[in-house]
Amino acid sequence: MKIVHISDLHFGEELIREKVEKAVRQINEIEPDIVIITGDLSCWGIHSEMRDAYETLLDLKPDFIAVPGNHDARNIGYEFFQLYFGETKKYWKNDVVAIIAADSTQPDLDDGYIGKEQRDWIVSKVRRDRFNILALHHHIVPIPKTGRERNVLIDAGEMVELLIANGISAVLAGHRHMPYSIRLMRTHIIHAGTLGSFKVLGMPDQNYNVIELKDNTLTLKLRFVDYGEVEIGRYTINPETPESVDIYHRIAKPKKVLFLSRNNDCRTKMAEAIFNYLSPNNMLAISAGIEPAEDLDLRAVATMRELGLKINGKPRMFSREMADDFDVIIEFDELGIGEHWDIRKPSTTEDYKEVRSEIWRKVEELVGRLLA
Repeated sequence: MKIVHISDLHFGEELIREKVEKAVRQINEIEPDIVIITGDLSCWGIHSEMRDAYETLLDLKPDFIAVPGNHDARNIGYEFFQLYFGETKKYWKNDVVAIIAADSTQPDLDDGYIGKEQRDWIVSKVRRDRFNILALHHHIVPIPKTGRERNVLIDAGEMVELLIANGISAVLAGHRHMPYSIRLMRTHIIHAGTLGSFKVLGMPDQNYNVIELKDNTLTLKLRFVDYGEVEIGRYTINPETPESVDIYHRIAKPKKVLFLSRNNDCRTKMAEAIFNYLSPNNMLAISAGIEPAEDLDLRAVATMRELGLKINGKPRMFSREMADDFDVIIEFDELGIGEHWDIRKPSTTEDYKEVRSEIWRKVEELVGRLLA
């Protein structure tokens, strides 16, 4: 499987036309399976620039897919982009790869942004039986030798976790006119330089990437339009998610606990108050009963008040629909719904204090378990 990756052509006032036309002829000789263009086909997003880019790229013999860059999103350029190059996000696959091409642009802004809706779309397109490649314009990690950092993805952190957690093999991007590649855990982030602009950063010539996938190996070559090519490296592709990412995600994820009993007037109310006092702010407990009492147990209220804790709210009705909303369900009566805590219902003043202490101990254990 061979992929040519080009970016930042900048049809318009920055264009060096002969470089692009020569590169098109070279790419046709390389005979890739697909050409991926990661944005900035134009300078100002105006119609004449998009039309010129479209007519020039029609000379490519292989299929190509393109996503817009920040320059393409200027002056309603995204409408002209769609006219000539189709939807601003795309999906392409064969027996080897799944290419997920995302739109990181915002109209008339240079900053990149993917957003939750599109991140969910990306995850939905991941294929576990193929190499998954994400293409977008903006850079996810800073690129050396490109001056002061700016215009990185606003939600770069969320994208980094998405890449690692979902086994994305490679990311293809552009934007900074500087070819660069870096391995982020098991994801290879590969940037293309500029193919058509005179604004070449750090390199001797306009350039593009040639990527080959074979036998779980990614080979990356940097091709200069007029000065040959250099092999950057060969990398083993391993899309397995590192355990550390799952651990971080599990710790950070908000947790919700339900304490359940028959009447929800005493033990579950005590457990709810103790849990919400001891747990960190990304955890929350509520309590409910399958046959809730009319009022709270006043001795339970008084027992908790001794510790400066308040039992909130009247007994709450439990419904089966509630169960899906909780990470953990703890039951104090044997109801067959969640984890059972064998703590008797108190009757004497001393019983209330002992039950409070036992619930406190078990809640501490539960909080520790949810953090682990």
